[in-house]
Amino acid sequence: LAPARVRTVIEAWVDRSRALAAIPEVQQVFCFENRGEEIGVTLSHPHGQIYAYPYVTPRTRQMLESAREHFERTGRNLFADVLEAELRFEQRIVAGNATWTAFVPFAARWPLEVHVYPNRQVADLPALTDAERTDLSHIYLEVLRRMERVYDDSLPYIAAWHQAPVRVDRELAYLHLDVFSVRRAPGKLNYLAGSESAMGAFVNDVLPEEAARLLREVIL
Repeated sequence: LAPARVRTVIEAWVDRSRALAAIPEVQQVFCFENRGEEIGVTLSHPHGQIYAYPYVTPRTRQMLESAREHFERTGRNLFADVLEAELRFEQRIVAGNATWTAFVPFAARWPLEVHVYPNRQVADLPALTDAERTDLSHIYLEVLRRMERVYDDSLPYIAAWHQAPVRVDRELAYLHLDVFSVRRAPGKLNYLAGSESAMGAFVNDVLPEEAARLLREVIL
């Protein structure tokens, strides 16, 4: 898609997030995209879905519990501190523009995993300004294209938006996008084996700094 059409998708995320959050029973809105048979999709093209949960999901609860602990200890937002640390370290930064930064997280679970953060703390997609939505359409395309060309192979991926819960802990949250692929080499997948499936302890043989270097060196 061209950036203008990606912006249309972003507006759909914003519109549905706002509408679903207005339903009294909804506690969390989750926008995400899937691509590739390798992750179980049945449609050949990238496509998105939006879930409205009547509860706060376990992953989000865990993230916000960590954010609360960090705030009580430091008085600062955990996610803002993560972004600040990545900007200061620089080696894991993949791309950026005036309002967004994309980086490989220092404890990446997947061979190719990129987090995309707005440069200011916002709770959810509807809180983004017009300029932030436009800039997002560009950096999102750049991240996907860089990921796709690292292995010169198809890119099965999941792109997951972490938005604040609708009614609780919104001050602790920080909107961000997690894009990851199960591709670990041309024609090879990174399967969840014993440690990952049984213990939830991910083993990644690609250093985050090396993954970021590979992504930066892609010629677009």
